[in-house]
Amino acid sequence: MENNVLFDAPEEEISEPDGKLLLELTPELYDNCLEYLRQRKCSEKTRLLYTKELDNIFKSKTLTQTLYNRVYSKGNYYKSVLRLILEVCNYFEIPFPKYKVITPIKKRRPNPQVWRETDILRMASNIEYHGLLIECAYYIGAGLRFSSAIFIKWEDFHWEDWLQDKAKTGKCDILAKGSKEKPLLVDPILMNKLYKIAIDKGKVFQGIPYKNSSEDTYFFIRENDLKEIEAGYRKENFQSVLDSNKEQINVRDRARLEIIRKKHYLVDYQLRKISGLFNGKRIKFHSIRHSRATHLLKRGFKLLTIKEQLMHNSIATTEIYLNLENRDVEDEFNEKLNFQ
Repeated sequence: MENNVLFDAPEEEISEPDGKLLLELTPELYDNCLEYLRQRKCSEKTRLLYTKELDNIFKSKTLTQTLYNRVYSKGNYYKSVLRLILEVCNYFEIPFPKYKVITPIKKRRPNPQVWRETDILRMASNIEYHGLLIECAYYIGAGLRFSSAIFIKWEDFHWEDWLQDKAKTGKCDILAKGSKEKPLLVDPILMNKLYKIAIDKGKVFQGIPYKNSSEDTYFFIRENDLKEIEAGYRKENFQSVLDSNKEQINVRDRARLEIIRKKHYLVDYQLRKISGLFNGKRIKFHSIRHSRATHLLKRGFKLLTIKEQLMHNSIATTEIYLNLENRDVEDEFNEKLNFQ
C-alpha cells in the first residue's frame, strides 16, 4: 500500500475540492482506533480524551476536507487525534485516498488576554458566589487552571509552615493536568485572607483551619455532589463489565471531568454577566492565569521560576502565556542598560 499522509502536504500538490471525501469513517475503523490506543498503553485519562473526540469525528461517517480543516484548526490535541486515525490506517493496512490534503493555514495566535491586578480583584468582588475562586486562581503559583482551582481543599495548604511567619508565602498542594501534583507557592495576601475566613467561621482548631474536621473541606464544590456523580458512573462501569464490547471507565476521572464542566459553565456565565463593568470585554477565566504569569515576569521573576509555578513541562509553553508589548522590552533595556 502506498504510504500517503494527510499532514504537512505542500499546497502545490493539491487538486481536490474542499468537500471531497478523504476517508470513510466506518465502525471497524473506530474499533481499530480504540484497539490502537490500548496497544499504545496510553493512560486512562488520555484514552478518555481521545475517545471523546473520536466519537465526535465519527458521527460524520466520512472524513471530508471540510471536517478535517475544522478539527485541525482547534489545536494541537485535535491534530493528534487526526494523526491517530491515519496511523491506524497504516497500522491495520486500511486503504485511504492517494491524494494529499491541504494543511489548513495556521491562524496567528492572538495575544493572551491580560488584566491588571486591580481589575481581577474587581472581578472577584463583583462575581456572584465565586469571587474567592478567582482570587485563588490568581494568587496560587503563577496562576491556576480552572480544573485545578475548583478542587482546592483547606487541607491542601501547608498551614503549620506558614503560621511561623504570616508575612511570607505559603504553600498549597495542587493537582494539575496529567495527574501531576506539586506544592505551589501562595501569595501571603491569599493566605491571610483564607485564615481570616476560617477564624470568622470558627473552623480553626489548634491554630489550623479545618484540622480534624468532619465537615466538607472543599472550597468550591460539595463532596456529596462528587460522590453522587461517581455513583452514577460506577453503575455504568458495572454495566460495561457485563457487556464485553464496552470500554471500562475510570470513575474518579469521569466524575471530576463532569464537575469541571458544570462548574466552568456556571462561572463563565457569571463572568459574562459582569462584562459591562469592563467595557463589554469578554472575560475568560483562563486569562487570570495569563495575567498572573505576565505580572510576575514584569516584576522581575525568572522565566524558569514562572514555568515551575505554572507546572509546565516546556518553557516554550510558558512563553505562550506571557504578553509583553514591544514597549515593555524597550523600557527594560533602557532601565537596565542605563541609557540617558
